[in-house]
Amino acid sequence: MKNPLPRAADLLLRQHARLALGVLLIYWPIRLYQNLPGWDGAVLRRELPFLLVEGPLLFGLLLGWVLLMDGLQGRLVHPRGGTGRLPPQLLALLVAVTLALPVNALFGLVRTRMHAGFERAQSAPGRAPGAPADDDRQRRRMNNGLTVLALLAAFYLTANRRSARRIQQLQLHAERLERAAVQAQLDALRNQVNPHFLFNSLSILAALVDTDARLAGQFVARLATAYRYILEQREQARVPLRTELDFLAAYTFLLTVRFEGKLFVALDVPEAARDGYAIAPLSLQLLLENAVQHNRLSTAEPLRVTIALAGNCLRVANPVQPRLVPAASTGVGLQNIVGRYRLLTDQPVRVTEADGSFTIDLPLLPLL
Repeated sequence: MKNPLPRAADLLLRQHARLALGVLLIYWPIRLYQNLPGWDGAVLRRELPFLLVEGPLLFGLLLGWVLLMDGLQGRLVHPRGGTGRLPPQLLALLVAVTLALPVNALFGLVRTRMHAGFERAQSAPGRAPGAPADDDRQRRRMNNGLTVLALLAAFYLTANRRSARRIQQLQLHAERLERAAVQAQLDALRNQVNPHFLFNSLSILAALVDTDARLAGQFVARLATAYRYILEQREQARVPLRTELDFLAAYTFLLTVRFEGKLFVALDVPEAARDGYAIAPLSLQLLLENAVQHNRLSTAEPLRVTIALAGNCLRVANPVQPRLVPAASTGVGLQNIVGRYRLLTDQPVRVTEADGSFTIDLPLLPLL
């Protein structure tokens, strides 16, 4: 079975180059300060040809090192097989330190010979062969330590950038899974609502045909409107607020016919807001169905649901009138709404129950 996560934690070439350049911009000025005997014009003119060659050489060394360290991370830190007994990060660090020493020695040898060649070409006075002076030994030790430190810094930056990239992958993967889960919940809700809703609607329609043919005709028209909306908006993440409210009007008509005199829905949303915002489809229908499912409805104590604009939210509120026998519920409907809005906006869906009232604030979304 393939790993669902792509192995895109490997860095791109421009990212490798950026890391190498960042280490070079810190390392090279310190190296120049440590090795140049002075900063006067004569010294700079004499060293300039060598510096013009050393800069690209250093960049090439660091770029090759970053590429090597990225490959090392890919094989040891996130391998396809086992990692052995040592923690993978520690193992990668030990290998990096082991490799840094010979790389530093090779670079030092290349640099020394290259510098000697420049001095001979310029006929600069050199030191007689033999043991190097104490200051040369000290400078070489400092150069070696500085180079190894730069290589280990490049290793650390590469590992850090790689880890950050992998975290981004995991977050993106988790978001995709969350979207898929929310969509699956929404599809399950549609499949659950449609049969029950259709069965209840047809039962009411059968009764209306014999008692009130005119109302039966209106009922059929609104039922068709509601089902057309459910089918048309199946794949949409958001719809204009006016479109959702038009559907809600048809759905509310069907419910008020079913619960004659027991359910009242008051809508207070300005025309400008209806045309200026969007909303997650079927969210109002789910909230209205949730209110009907969990509260008592009677002629003496009807359920009154209000839907009104409240700042940048659409507020759905109803009094808490618990049924004598609580209705069975999975809570999937409300969870689905909260999950969908979490993917659409940073503003949360606020659910409050206080002073005998149950209120849900749905953030209004911008039109696409």
